[in-house]
Amino acid sequence: MTATMSTSPEIAISGAITVTALANIRQGVPTRSAPVLRKVAQGTGLPVTALTIGDSVQNNAHWYRIDQNSFIWAGACSPLMPSPHNSAADVEAGGIQTNSAAVATLKAPLQPNVVDIYHADNVTSFVEARNAGIWGVIHKATTGATGRDDAYARRRDQALEAGMLWGAYHWGTAANPIAQVDNFLEVARPNDHTLVALDFERDVGNQMSLQGARIFLRELTDRLGRRPVIYSGNTIKEALGSEEDEFFGKHRLWLAQYGPRPKVQASWESCWLWQFTGGAIGDPNRSSVPGMPGNAKSELDCNLYNGSRLQLEAEWAS
Repeated sequence: MTATMSTSPEIAISGAITVTALANIRQGVPTRSAPVLRKVAQGTGLPVTALTIGDSVQNNAHWYRIDQNSFIWAGACSPLMPSPHNSAADVEAGGIQTNSAAVATLKAPLQPNVVDIYHADNVTSFVEARNAGIWGVIHKATTGATGRDDAYARRRDQALEAGMLWGAYHWGTAANPIAQVDNFLEVARPNDHTLVALDFERDVGNQMSLQGARIFLRELTDRLGRRPVIYSGNTIKEALGSEEDEFFGKHRLWLAQYGPRPKVQASWESCWLWQFTGGAIGDPNRSSVPGMPGNAKSELDCNLYNGSRLQLEAEWAS
């Protein structure tokens, strides 16, 4: 299959970038569906000839043209190192702001469109939160083989009545993973429109193993007929190291990464959802939203989805 040549508007530039994570060079057009021309390793230097607009990934639709027929997403690259004849100021003056996910610091607070909560987070109005731009809520349902969040059921009805997307997550522990799936499904009661997710993070003294996570995800997939999302940050990175894992890579990644840009493990090209702040961690970008003030310190777990509301609806429970 040959991709159609790109017709996106471009700004001609002359400079170089360094690849900051394993990335794909796409052929023909700056989209994630374009054929992969080749993969480039972290640390690779590349000359670029233009900046253009393509698929939005992690709220960043900027791509670099490498040559006449190949493109790389700007979020997988360092800031442009311009030639003496084409400065970074020239690029911005051309009308495209280079707000790449690789920029070292955030110039403005990120605006969440998905939040995740549990019983200790205060919610005053799901309608107010929806009107403030929150499209979806992912609520804790269970912990381990027996733990249950008593706010889950009533908040599910309230959120759905407010017109929001609803999801359920399970905090994984060292308990038998099959028993954990039983507990989760009994409480979450997911229908075809409910996002389901495994929270795979550090739990000192009660840590879910990598194998336990595999069993949980496989069992839940078998029972529901669709793959769950996996939520993780350093835990999955440390567990998998630098190796690509085909099993985990087939699951959408909900990444916890508190900093100026998301950085995924080698099994994923990018994250599906980015938790950019988690309570007190992630300052200065921590945030609460109208109708959902969060905990006693007005801290709330906030997330970014990299597409439109319609795209999120289509992908939410897929």
